Amino acid sequence: MRQILKRLIRMVAGYGLIQWAGPFLSLLFTPLITRVLTPGDYGVADYINTVGGAIATIALFALPQAVVAHFNNHPETSWQRHITGSAFTISLVIGIVGGAGVFLAAPALAAATPLTQDYANLFRLLGATLVFSLGGAILVSAAQAALQVRWGMILSVTAVVCTVFGNVFFILVLRLGVVGMLLTPATLSVATFLVALILTRRMIGPPVRAVANRLLRTGATLLPSTLAAWGLLVADRLILAQYVSAEQLGFYAIANKIASLLYVMIAPLFAAYVPLALSLQNDPLAKQRYASLARYIIGAVLFASLALGLYATEILAVLTRTAYLPAAKYVGLLSYMHVFGAIYTVLSTGSLAGKRFAAITWTSIIGVGVNLALNFWLIPIWGVWGATIATFLSYAVSPVLLYFWLRRRYPIPYPAARITLAVLVQIGLLALGQLIPAQAFLIDVAIKLLLLLSLPIAFILLRIITPYEVEQGLLFIRVRLPRRNTPVKK
Repeated sequence: MRQILKRLIRMVAGYGLIQWAGPFLSLLFTPLITRVLTPGDYGVADYINTVGGAIATIALFALPQAVVAHFNNHPETSWQRHITGSAFTISLVIGIVGGAGVFLAAPALAAATPLTQDYANLFRLLGATLVFSLGGAILVSAAQAALQVRWGMILSVTAVVCTVFGNVFFILVLRLGVVGMLLTPATLSVATFLVALILTRRMIGPPVRAVANRLLRTGATLLPSTLAAWGLLVADRLILAQYVSAEQLGFYAIANKIASLLYVMIAPLFAAYVPLALSLQNDPLAKQRYASLARYIIGAVLFASLALGLYATEILAVLTRTAYLPAAKYVGLLSYMHVFGAIYTVLSTGSLAGKRFAAITWTSIIGVGVNLALNFWLIPIWGVWGATIATFLSYAVSPVLLYFWLRRRYPIPYPAARITLAVLVQIGLLALGQLIPAQAFLIDVAIKLLLLLSLPIAFILLRIITPYEVEQGLLFIRVRLPRRNTPVKK
């Protein structure tokens, strides 16, 4: 197990960074961006990015997931080249045709809500760059499945350079506002495509009809779950835009961005964990290792979520300006989308290893159905609070359903009872932190710190982390600490 953890850490340090660099740098630039953009501008940019995400998700047809699911079915290089080449060819065809359609439909997309009527050109930009987004996603997924850590580092550097360039040049220097917020990810998608194409060119074999058909069948099976995941993440913005002002939409967008700090923390982990876990699927001890890794991952996510919820006001005060502080009250509940999302990713990895694709699909569909129903019901009544509550409740549905289904058909010994208790303890600590009246700054920070440190103690008591694992961790740290040079006696 120790070797698996070491390998996972290397993967996180390498390939996971491409998932982390862009969002992390975007958060670093938030203090500067929010001084240039009003909450209303922020809301409009977030809405257009949401539409772009929906288009890309549909057009990708779940091919990146299909590539990861089938890439290691056979160890032969020829098989892996056919998988990559077939998926890449499909993505180019869809990207060119679909991008042209989006470009032509841009005026209609802009007119869908009063907030974006003057931004048809930005929807044209989404269409023009769609082929780069799709092709880049396929190549990055193939390289991840091949466990190419060095390539991941190069792509991470690309993400860093493009994100810094876009935020500085388009937003801070040219002051393009909403336009700059869209040009930055567009530049990143084009650069990622070109760099990934250069790196993976020898992995791209000729397309094979049988392989393409297999990828499309798997994609068709997984697409509903992918759309459901997107729906859970962003459909609330599309509904909110019809009921609240641009300013309120901006508060919700910035609250989601602060909550996405949790995603920034765990994205490298899951980018490395999923392909690594699937590469072990034929190991006789794979199920036990999945269960052990689940405890560590979910424990880390719960701790990070509690920290975000407790210190939301302080984080917003540092990253934004006073106009954005009303968003703090939404951050705690919104962070649970990433908690439940992490649990679902752990479970769905086991499902992919067992080739139980249909389970991922129908559990995701039910989850998004609950989400949409709650959003349509609660948003007209409570506005942003309605969307926040709907997000919190609906994100728990899919992992619960998937767990009970897998228990009978592909059982993995996850410590479900202990994990559930840990989630309830974490929710209780967050609620307690919200109920305590505001104190002087240092006292307030100290109280929240005590609540935060209570969670690892609960983990040990619940055996999410066993005493033996704590002892081994402390021993590892002690061994790795640099020793002080002792004087040599003459």
